[in-house]
Amino acid sequence: MRILILGCNLLTNLLLNSMSTDDNQLTIIGTDINCLNEVADEPRVNTVLNLEPWMQDYLRLGGIDRADAFLALSEDDHQNILASQIAKHIFNVNRVVCKLEHPPLQQLYSELGLEVVSPTLGLLQGLNQSLERQIP
Repeated sequence: MRILILGCNLLTNLLLNSMSTDDNQLTIIGTDINCLNEVADEPRVNTVLNLEPWMQDYLRLGGIDRADAFLALSEDDHQNILASQIAKHIFNVNRVVCKLEHPPLQQLYSELGLEVVSPTLGLLQGLNQSLERQIP
């Protein structure tokens, strides 16, 4: 599975450690060069440094047009929402998962068809289950 992840942070590192990269090819887009350098050592992980606010260009550079799944895991809810909407509605990515901190946003965007996860203790389990779930 080709997975594109927006956000390089502690959550991304934990996710990489919890999932098998043998069957997955991952690309991580982030603004933290130190985090990107850490994950770049992992097998089957590519990184893209995001220096500008032009999200769509970086999504294309990360291979959104070939992605089987997109995970918006940045620390910015609004960036996650925007990128998730672009992935789902412009690039027609089958599986889009969006991390949102604020409950009102979680409810609103769930009702609009995004798969939303909240940052709780079960977040990694929820992300892994989302990736393993069959698409109807």
